[in-house]
Amino acid sequence: MDLHGEYRESVARLAGRIREYAPADIIDRFARVSRFDPSSFLTCPSGFEGTVCAVDGSNALLLDAGSFSAAVVRASASSYRGGVRHGRATTPMHLVAVHPDGCNDEFEALFSDCFASSPKALLYHDDPLQNAAVMRDTLEYWVALEMAGTLDAGDLILIDGTLRVSHASHDEILVRLMNLCNLRGILLAAVTKRTSLTWGGGYPIVPAAEGLAKKYGVPEPWFVRVSGLEAILDRQQSRPWKQRGDQYIARLHHRSQRAFKVELPRYDSCETVATVFSGLAAYADDGRITGYPYPLLDAHLTTKIGKDAVDQIRQDLMRGMAEQGMSHREYVRLFGDYHDEFDRY
Repeated sequence: MDLHGEYRESVARLAGRIREYAPADIIDRFARVSRFDPSSFLTCPSGFEGTVCAVDGSNALLLDAGSFSAAVVRASASSYRGGVRHGRATTPMHLVAVHPDGCNDEFEALFSDCFASSPKALLYHDDPLQNAAVMRDTLEYWVALEMAGTLDAGDLILIDGTLRVSHASHDEILVRLMNLCNLRGILLAAVTKRTSLTWGGGYPIVPAAEGLAKKYGVPEPWFVRVSGLEAILDRQQSRPWKQRGDQYIARLHHRSQRAFKVELPRYDSCETVATVFSGLAAYADDGRITGYPYPLLDAHLTTKIGKDAVDQIRQDLMRGMAEQGMSHREYVRLFGDYHDEFDRY
């Protein structure tokens, strides 16, 4: 067996697939099928004066025995006005257990605490990381609702992700958030760092739209609505629940490395859409990730559960288990990971 030869063939095969995914003429193809012209790309107005409040969440796996796992979740909000941060809020660390025994009752308890109602869809103990992500989203929606109840008309709430839920129980909560924002005149947008949205049988839409704007000489910051391209957009098999927003591609700063997908509520007027992108562009000039709204970066850094925090929680759990009479040997039998041993060599 020629291992090196097979590896080279594998590299060549994958490189070819990547080239098929993003062909050299992708911009011209997109121009033909989208029928976009320079007027399709709209300029982000300047002069946003409201508060921008960004919400994000984090989760991390603490322990994994295969048949039993533990995770930690939390969510945070960072508020900015006039380019200056004037508020932060973070939920406490919430520790959750996951085991293969029916429904996750801890999710039901958390959901009830946050929204004063029971979830309409159950969460099953089938995937520790997926369970933790759903509970993280629960906290994120709760924080967003809390902020929507305190902000003023004309302020903007930013969500990291999409206006589409990953678990059916959150659909009514997202609708509640959108209705509250609409009622109180609060703007709402979801910013996606990486999107699966494609067109024409698998071509990525963000680089296609971005390349076309560059070809036309459209100056940044700009945005373009792509929700009107249903005829060419690929059907997203991963969307089990309704798409609640209109989808846009936006490049928010001339030094940005790339554009982003942004979703806004479908009820937004053209004037409201322009105001939202004014707010996004006004907070996209941070030198760390130029072109990405830095209130979202701040919310991410605030809520991030890093390795030091995970290690501290594990130590606290070990002390707690010791108080329950569990020896260190029993702990290792349950949660010891041979990968940790492998990493020593």
